[in-house]
Amino acid sequence: MQRSNLLTNQQLANLAPLQLPFYRHNRYSGDDSGIVLADFTLESQHTIRGVYAALLELLALCTAYKDQTLPRDGLKQLLDAAQWSHLMHQLQHLEASHATTHHDQVNEVMHDVRGGGCAALSINLQLIALDIVDLNDTLRVFFLTRDHLKIMRSAIRDLDPPRYEADYSQKLHNVKLIVEKWTDAVHKYATTSAHVSVDCQFDGNISERCLEFAALDRVLYNVLNNAVRHTADETVHLAIFSLAGEHPHDVRFVVYNAITAAHQHILQAKFGSDINRLFAGGFTTGGTGLGMHICAQFVTNAYGLGSPKHALAERHLGAKIIDEQFVVWFHWPIAAD
Repeated sequence: MQRSNLLTNQQLANLAPLQLPFYRHNRYSGDDSGIVLADFTLESQHTIRGVYAALLELLALCTAYKDQTLPRDGLKQLLDAAQWSHLMHQLQHLEASHATTHHDQVNEVMHDVRGGGCAALSINLQLIALDIVDLNDTLRVFFLTRDHLKIMRSAIRDLDPPRYEADYSQKLHNVKLIVEKWTDAVHKYATTSAHVSVDCQFDGNISERCLEFAALDRVLYNVLNNAVRHTADETVHLAIFSLAGEHPHDVRFVVYNAITAAHQHILQAKFGSDINRLFAGGFTTGGTGLGMHICAQFVTNAYGLGSPKHALAERHLGAKIIDEQFVVWFHWPIAAD
């Protein structure tokens, strides 16, 4: 993409105030998921456990070959033994009828267990099976597998109690963990893929626990998956920077992509000038409509806001069209050293 299609620093700065109120007494820990395995039918529990177990084995394989090309025979044996194709089919058809408890958080968990890093991972594994692979693909599989395991544990709190407890323990996470996995990544989602361009102007900690980092990952995956699905030029931009001040308290994440005139017309016909209504959920041009709402819920929790509506009013997150770019931003509190 040419430089002229990038948002300027001033445009990025103008998206929201450079000082944002924080309403929590204690930092958000990411442990607010009330979902347990019993909230799903026995058949769905079997699918979820099967996917999780296969991902654990895949992570071990990727860790052993992290700086090499994955052994195709070993990978095929692992996937065949786990009945991976069958599991993915079952997982992608996980829906409300497969839950024993019916409330919003169950639907949100199912959305992110189906999506998150798993959707992209499944495509990458198919390409490896077809011998379309290089070192970067191996690393990409490692990142996607690692992330989705943490997302699944954070979403379903009794899926793996020992690792959940470890995820809850205090452990600082630097923004570099985000930068390393997204810089120049070719992210695949549904039938599309896009190159992710990262501009990070912040160097510091962004999370105090793995569970909190998993919540931030769920926001990023939802926004980036959406951007990859709709980009008009196979490029998605991620800008990361701390807000103004000698001792900044917040980091702004901005994800944006070029959109077609047709897509812009659809959005404007539906929302007019208030594209923020996307965060209410229920609207989609190809997905479920839940992803943006999930993002709003996590940002609301991270800042102790009363509701996503409150978060949008104070511009803790938002969306708009700028120069034929669809722009989504959100904030996350900086973690002290």
